[in-house]
Amino acid sequence: MPAENTHKIRVLVIDDSSTVRIAATRIFGNEFDVLLAVDGADGLDVLKSDPYIQIVFTDLVMPEMDGFELLKTLRSSDSEHLSNIPVIVMTGAENPEIAKQKAFSMGATDFITKPFNATDIRARARSYAQLNNTTKHLKRQTTLDNLTGLLNQRGFYKQLEKDIAFGSRHQYNTSVITIEIDNYKDLFIAMGRPGTEAVIKRVASTLTSTLRKEDTIARTGLARLSISMPLVEKENAMEMANKICESIELLRAKLNGKRLKLTVSAGIFSFKPEKDMTPDAIYNMTISALEKANTLGLSQLFTLTMDDYKKQHHNINGKTLSIDALLQHVSNGDDIIVADQLNSALEHLAPLLALLSNEQKQQIFNYR
Repeated sequence: MPAENTHKIRVLVIDDSSTVRIAATRIFGNEFDVLLAVDGADGLDVLKSDPYIQIVFTDLVMPEMDGFELLKTLRSSDSEHLSNIPVIVMTGAENPEIAKQKAFSMGATDFITKPFNATDIRARARSYAQLNNTTKHLKRQTTLDNLTGLLNQRGFYKQLEKDIAFGSRHQYNTSVITIEIDNYKDLFIAMGRPGTEAVIKRVASTLTSTLRKEDTIARTGLARLSISMPLVEKENAMEMANKICESIELLRAKLNGKRLKLTVSAGIFSFKPEKDMTPDAIYNMTISALEKANTLGLSQLFTLTMDDYKKQHHNINGKTLSIDALLQHVSNGDDIIVADQLNSALEHLAPLLALLSNEQKQQIFNYR
């Protein structure tokens, strides 16, 4: 068995072109420990014999076993190392968009087209190797949700802490999605607890099979699941959320022989992490987006960005808004602007609140 190299990232490059293999050794240079394979079958043998390979770069069009078959074999492997290892597809195939969609659907971590940028390839290798190591370490420590086997909210927050630090350090974008089963209360009344729990498990399973291995999925509420997606831009997050919504609609939930319509809505927060961000603030941004999506109907999605985050977490021009201004924002539906001002507003209202009778206080608490 190959010895572990604790100093260099071990990379496997799979390509039937000797020119590409030679170029790969030059691109990665002395910073990386580079292994080479001529096709998918050869690459699979190398991976099985070396548990210290941290990332795979593979072509798609190859003899013996092509890149698609390699992805299928790896992602269905009983070996946790093989099923979770980051695989970056690098190809000059015709119709790259079609190839890209197919590769991602089969579990590719990333997709780049020839000719390659050497600096970009090295950066991706470092990032994905580090991210994979961090994720594996975290999964050994966090608490799981009993129903789905996914992380619970506590575990999800721990992962978000890692993703925030990682994204802030490397200046990479991150997207977080929270989905919720539409009309869950009605579904619960119709199906009962066993039926709805079965639905939740099927939704969780659909997410697990749809998302990348680098993404973290957690059950963060009764009918809510959240996803942290490092290195994912807004547009890709929206595509993934839309794909999730479409996949859930294909699930078949039945009651007394009749098919029930099953949909989810999604709230997305896409951002470039900053050091002062907290998991709770990020999660709440997805909930704000989810609430907006719910106002649009069933199977909808809504996205918030860093501009929305800054409005919520930083006073405009460093000033506290007046009560009248806050009420106007509430009237306009700009809840995210108001949220960060509530503590300051309560301080200003404290003298009035102290004069309220118990009956008046109760009226406030009963307000809807």
